[in-house]
Amino acid sequence: MSRATAKAEATRHRILEAADRLFYRHGYHATGLDAIIREAGVTKGNFYYYFKSKEALALAVLEWHFELTSRETATLLGERRLGPLDSLFAMLEGIAGRQHAQADEGAICGCLFGNFTLEMSADSDPVRRKVATIFERYRKTIAAMLHRAQKAGEVPMSLDPDSEAHVILSLIEGAILLDKSKQRIEALPKAIDFLRRTLPAAAKPTQPEH
Repeated sequence: MSRATAKAEATRHRILEAADRLFYRHGYHATGLDAIIREAGVTKGNFYYYFKSKEALALAVLEWHFELTSRETATLLGERRLGPLDSLFAMLEGIAGRQHAQADEGAICGCLFGNFTLEMSADSDPVRRKVATIFERYRKTIAAMLHRAQKAGEVPMSLDPDSEAHVILSLIEGAILLDKSKQRIEALPKAIDFLRRTLPAAAKPTQPEH
């Protein structure tokens, strides 16, 4: 990578990082471009070189945030070498960890994707479609983990991984929203605990009759 390319990538990264932080904390509509430009330490010319509009920036931030959290999860799972079901719960605990980090910083901001859904789904079709695509990626990831857990005998074969993934995603997103509304981490740990108690296979190998 050339020095000019590296510098350009660093500038774009600063804009995305600043926008991610401000959108997360204050929301899309309450965050002006001037605040993002100031936070990133760039000029307006720099900004418009990379992003044609605030909406274009939002779309890029959503993708960037998804890729960032996905890499964090992949690194965590790669280091721990867990089984399928434990991998699912490690991913969920990672989400809970981010909520705790937010609380430690002074405010539970919730899920960036959920926040954009609530604020923008009726205002911007491109943003709505982007968020829907990201949620579908998460659903497919959860479903794949459940499929592998079935093959490993960790969850019942009667479970439908695709439908269950919808339920899990809905449960976690709802719990995150509830905790944001109370500014207290309470619902998310309960949701994860509920899944720990209900997902694993209850049946043991059948004992021969005497």
